[in-house]
Amino acid sequence: MFRSDFPIFTTHPDLVFLDSASSAQKPKFVIDAISKYLETSYSNIHRGAYDLSQESSILYERAKWKIATLLGLHSYHEVVFTYNATYAFNLISRSLIKTGKLLRWDHILLSRADHHANIVPWQILAEEYGIIIDWIDLHDDGAIDYSSIEKQINNVKVLSLSGASNVTGEILDLEKINSIRNNSPHFPLFIIDGSQRFPHMSTDMFKYGIDIFVATWHKVMSDTGIGFFAAKKELLQWLVPAFCWGGAINHVSIDWYEPAGLPFRHEPWTPHVAWAVSLLAALEYIDSIGWFEVVERYEKELIQYALEYIEKLPKSIRLIGSAENKNRLGVFSFAFEGFHPNDIAEILADTNICVRSGHHCTDPLHNALGIRGSLRMSLYLYNTKSDIDLFFQKLQSIVH
Repeated sequence: MFRSDFPIFTTHPDLVFLDSASSAQKPKFVIDAISKYLETSYSNIHRGAYDLSQESSILYERAKWKIATLLGLHSYHEVVFTYNATYAFNLISRSLIKTGKLLRWDHILLSRADHHANIVPWQILAEEYGIIIDWIDLHDDGAIDYSSIEKQINNVKVLSLSGASNVTGEILDLEKINSIRNNSPHFPLFIIDGSQRFPHMSTDMFKYGIDIFVATWHKVMSDTGIGFFAAKKELLQWLVPAFCWGGAINHVSIDWYEPAGLPFRHEPWTPHVAWAVSLLAALEYIDSIGWFEVVERYEKELIQYALEYIEKLPKSIRLIGSAENKNRLGVFSFAFEGFHPNDIAEILADTNICVRSGHHCTDPLHNALGIRGSLRMSLYLYNTKSDIDLFFQKLQSIVH
């Protein structure tokens, strides 16, 4: 349906790309927008009175407005651009320390299903500052045990979770999480890693009580090198920036410095304007095809089609995660008896089928499931039922 919008499938007509949970292919709409910007409007921003700088500044801010609207925020000043989600989590964790929100012996609640980007920055705080990390239990299929959150929520200052799993495909029940959090006397800061969720659906931060929303953009069809975190103005104003130089300050003397306003106090670098343009174009492309409602509807058909294959797989192939088309993304990970996932990935690659193998930056999840790694196929809006056919037919010819 959307495949023809992506030039990669014209230059590689036999390509079966099933690794979008890692990084998404780019539509011509995005490629052309980057090219046009570099040819006609490129400049640094917020410091030039000349037209190119003004045009670049407008595009940069439009990208933020688009994100703010998508998340239910009121201003682009509530969106902070970073290099990616991993960088954002490092900034946020350091800012919480500098602000005094987290002190020695304070508790953070994480899930074993989280990506390393939402684990390691907190582990570094635990090493350096004596912060304590508590862990949410998982069910046997890797799904979140919400009762485990209820049991532990009263002791924590920060609750930071992945909005959707890059292994099981589970979409976090944000309404349930918010209800649990609202019943906690300490009302912990609620952070969501939206890197897997954001490419597939809109998320209203106010509706679900999310304090900070983090995502990376190369999974949403823009280029690498840009991500963001978003929060209400009051929270961003209160947070002490983790780093400070460049555009993050207004004035400097030998005795003091004055931080810049929002959101620039949290963006202490020359911004990656071209990739912000690619981000804006990616959201405009999604807008042009009918917004995220169309993406969700199309992907649900693909997910159902894949699950029908999964029902018939031999017992030697184990699906990690739910086999139901409910509260899940088109992310399917498999473990095998007698086969290493890396070997299967290499065989598939020889037939132009692109999948992922390994631990997918989720060692704690794989350890909890008692496996060292898995093979992951992940779907996006440019995939077709034919891609799914080819994947499962080849997989079953290898593992039978």
